[in-house]
Amino acid sequence: MTDDILNALAGGAVVITANARAARALILRHGEHQRAARLSMWSTPAIFDWDTWLARLWQEYSFLDTSAPLLLTSLQEQTLWMHVQQSDANLVVSPEALASLAQSAYARLSEYQQHERRSNAWFESDAEHFRQWTKQFDQLCSNHNWVSRSKIESLVSQAYRADTLPKHVLLVGFDHFTPAQQSLLQHLRDAGIVVDVALPAPVKTANKLLLVANEAREELLTCAEWCRQRLESDPNIRIGVVAPDVSNIRAEADRVFRNVLMPQSLDLANDTAAMPFEFSLGTPLATIPLIRAALLLLRWISEPLLEEDISWLLLSGFFHGNRGEILDLAKQDFKQRDSGALSPEVSLRAFVKRNASTHFSKCLAKLLKATDEGRMQTSTHAYGSWSELVTRFLQLAEWPGFRAPDSVQFQAQQRWLRLLDEISLLDFAGRTITYSEFLRTLDRHANETTFSAESHHAPIQILGAFESSGQTFDAIWFLGVDDTRWPQTGRPHPLLPLTLQRQARMPHCDAATDTEIALIVTRRIADNARECIFSYARQNKEGELRPSPILAAIFDDNIDAVSAAEFRARIGVPESKPLHLESESAIVASQIAAWPVERVAGGADVLRDQSACPFRAFGMRRLAAQPLNRTEWGLDAAQRGSLLHSILEAIWSPETPEPFRMISLDDLKSVVAAQRLDEALRYHIGNAFRRLVHEHSEDSWMQAYLESEQQRLLVRLHDWMMYEAMRQPFIVAKREERLRDVSVGELKLNLRADRIDELPDSSHVLIDYKTGEVSPSAWKGERLDEPQLPLYAVHGNVERVSGLVFAQIRAGKPVFVGRAANAHQNLMADLTASSSLVSQPYDNNMHDAWQQALHQLAEEFLHGEASVDPKRRADTCMYCELPGLCRVAEAGLANEPDESETENA
Repeated sequence: MTDDILNALAGGAVVITANARAARALILRHGEHQRAARLSMWSTPAIFDWDTWLARLWQEYSFLDTSAPLLLTSLQEQTLWMHVQQSDANLVVSPEALASLAQSAYARLSEYQQHERRSNAWFESDAEHFRQWTKQFDQLCSNHNWVSRSKIESLVSQAYRADTLPKHVLLVGFDHFTPAQQSLLQHLRDAGIVVDVALPAPVKTANKLLLVANEAREELLTCAEWCRQRLESDPNIRIGVVAPDVSNIRAEADRVFRNVLMPQSLDLANDTAAMPFEFSLGTPLATIPLIRAALLLLRWISEPLLEEDISWLLLSGFFHGNRGEILDLAKQDFKQRDSGALSPEVSLRAFVKRNASTHFSKCLAKLLKATDEGRMQTSTHAYGSWSELVTRFLQLAEWPGFRAPDSVQFQAQQRWLRLLDEISLLDFAGRTITYSEFLRTLDRHANETTFSAESHHAPIQILGAFESSGQTFDAIWFLGVDDTRWPQTGRPHPLLPLTLQRQARMPHCDAATDTEIALIVTRRIADNARECIFSYARQNKEGELRPSPILAAIFDDNIDAVSAAEFRARIGVPESKPLHLESESAIVASQIAAWPVERVAGGADVLRDQSACPFRAFGMRRLAAQPLNRTEWGLDAAQRGSLLHSILEAIWSPETPEPFRMISLDDLKSVVAAQRLDEALRYHIGNAFRRLVHEHSEDSWMQAYLESEQQRLLVRLHDWMMYEAMRQPFIVAKREERLRDVSVGELKLNLRADRIDELPDSSHVLIDYKTGEVSPSAWKGERLDEPQLPLYAVHGNVERVSGLVFAQIRAGKPVFVGRAANAHQNLMADLTASSSLVSQPYDNNMHDAWQQALHQLAEEFLHGEASVDPKRRADTCMYCELPGLCRVAEAGLANEPDESETENA
């Protein structure tokens, strides 16, 4: 803090800053100065940002003058702009967004004192519509003694009281003043008030250079390394990291700075700690986890939530009655996802009905009772009444949980209460609304409200170029100073005439205006610290970049550019490690504890997973990892497959009553000849769908959907049964048969065959139903892609196997694929010579090759081989259920193509 500011405060002056962050920084510096002077207590300094100061002046005036107009809040004003749109609102997708745009246009007219320009017609269509709205808006305000907050400078100029104003005003950190600000300041001077502008203390820049990185991540990484080096050499240093638009780099900057400056924060087991850096830019209030939880629950009252939103709510921690319930709700979430539901949306009432045991569900039951008693879905209330009701709803749900909130959560909760108060002020219009309307308003304004937690005064401040005004740093790094991002460019306001904007020199009306402002800001930043580094990336995904033309003026046409690699070497930072490990060192053979031979490992999928990737088998069997199911609209592939299997099991069952009983080819032909095949299929399909139809009896949409699914299966199964009717003679000997005492070496497995047909020569054909496209090429090599049928044939204890085939039951493509001995005689008489069933018959050599491959996979599993080694690289990893356990993505293998040659059946 400069002596000018300290002297002004000591003399009773009011210090006004350009933004709230600068005001907080000055208050902090003032406190440090007082403590350095060995003072234990002092008066709060009169330091305010511009908007807060004007609001205080108007509050004091309106308290003394009861006839003063009501200063509209931002929400109130937006409501009026939606009202004055009238029929024009029907022409746009979002009337709310158009109202916000109109509000900003009106504010810009106020800032640049251009309201008198509304007296004449505007030739641009959108601008003329807006001009007509402003007439209605002004008339409404005049009728009710309301006034837009954007006119507060004019109001204070006309209505101030001399006894409420300070004798001296000191302005700090203003890059420029709007005409409305200039007019108010002139009124203050005319009233005898001393108005000064504090000039930044001259700083002799010891180091000023331009760094050129190859790409944006390298630029951020180099900046973070420089910050670390400066902090290690001087823990008391204040560093400003400035960017043209912090919102665009926030996520990536947080990852990079966290990794370089505080890598221990990446370990979830560590307690949270204050970071050595913080962002000046706030985030929408609705994105704060605490507030998102409240909004989701309130929405759940009136409409179903998606499965992933319910999962987030259950695991968020904001509705736990005690610590012990955390695991219970996680299990409840898993159960909900594994319920086999046909819709990814679940209503609150349905959720409570299915899950009545947990404390959370009991709270929700109380919440439902309260909403039913209040006839919430049909009643209308004022905004204030709804605000009180939703507060009660959240209390019934015991939001925000049992844990004491940390500082950020506490601040967010206080901002939430303020938001409800602000929305309650919408009662000024005297209308009542439904709960759904209130919820839309609440959600919209929670997303539009920016939440910024109080600064913890981290040594590194990451902030926008304009937000950095009024603050001082020991060192500054200005990121992203390329010709596409600085000066910041934008579009002229769409609701104001372009000519008017250019004449008033409004932002983004032309390149010259933006360049002039950017030059002022850049000079201020460059002269604000002993060390100032500008940087930009040489290229982005759109092409080559060049340094901003603003830099020529800053460096006096003598730019000293340095590469990122050279700069890191200059400050003594070692070369960065690669972003991922090399595949050769990442994948190593692993020997985990052996599988106990007395324990059954599972089904055929054990060896399928071992073949696809040993780590997958390890994760699924040793760690008992299970995927978190994701409910889809309607039946998913697994449910469709299960229904198909159950229907085909029933079709070939000897317990099926006449005249639909079929256990052989002759029975099938008889039913076809009697023209009763479709009738038989409808009988079995209806039985399979009976439970689903009953569960969704009250849902007309779901009933129609299930009917269409039954019809789809009827067509597909009719085609399949007609295809089977062309087979050689057979009898269905077994259906969904459990194969006993299956062992591959010492590995014990449980196997179940979809179907085993007995042929006239007493040999057997193994059949596995598939609804997708399959190929026997999956049975080749040492790592079988689909070992199921080879397992049945080699180790399933089925006597005299003469064939193993996939029954490919696909729309328009019913076919057998696989291997068979003498396929013409044992399967289909009309097979062509080019068919793989004929050209590649099942024989002893094939049997022996499978036996060896299966035994090798079993041995690897038994001995704990768990290497991360996806067989087909990206194709294998694409559908893996364990992406969060292995590190194959870091090794780079997940993105490598499969180099193996495609094998034809």
